[in-house]
Amino acid sequence: MEERKVHEIQTALQVDFRFDPGLVDADNLMAAIARLGDPFICRVIDLELSGYEFDDFRGAPAEVDELRWHLDHAASALDITVRDDAYRLKRRVPIGVEELAEATKESASALAGEHLGKAWSEAYSLTPNTSLVMTEAIKAVEAAAHTIVTPAAKKIRLGMITQALKDQSGWTLAFPNRDDGHPDHKAVLVGMLETLIIAQADRHGGAAPSVLEAQGHVQLASTLVQWFSTGVVVRESAA
Repeated sequence: MEERKVHEIQTALQVDFRFDPGLVDADNLMAAIARLGDPFICRVIDLELSGYEFDDFRGAPAEVDELRWHLDHAASALDITVRDDAYRLKRRVPIGVEELAEATKESASALAGEHLGKAWSEAYSLTPNTSLVMTEAIKAVEAAAHTIVTPAAKKIRLGMITQALKDQSGWTLAFPNRDDGHPDHKAVLVGMLETLIIAQADRHGGAAPSVLEAQGHVQLASTLVQWFSTGVVVRESAA
């Protein structure tokens, strides 16, 4: 195997296999990769995928389709996606969830949809930046909620939007409740918003969210974006 290929993997993935200069036996390279464990193997596959080009009809090369077939039939937790115009590995999303996320982006404003798309893409990437996921998820909710709750405000901050909802009367969700007023839909909405705010603890010196937390919060943000974008969040006038 060419030394150039080994150097490419080492540079891109910041690892040193400590091979002697010159040609490297392919079996030795595979053994070195395997010794670093399954997560590293996935990173190498991800790197190799990114080097494949679309065909003339924007279709996938045979090698990419073959790998996708194996991942599907092995019920793998990974799948293949296109990100930044390149093939990449991603974490598999349960059936129906991705379609729901896409529908949410389409129902939202362009800005909210753009931020939400970035949050989803990063949350289910192979090595997600969970801080970025939270930032983009919150920006998506801010963009969707601002025009509904605080349209005159010059600054768009989720904390300000949430406080406005708490301070103003009449805010609720377009869902039925019992005669005694339960459940308190305003409290539900405020609680969901505060859950997102509290989750971004790393902005104040705390730990970054885990991958599971980031994925859960982008799902929560998607629900909020859709609610604000489709009229589920309403303000009832005083009787």
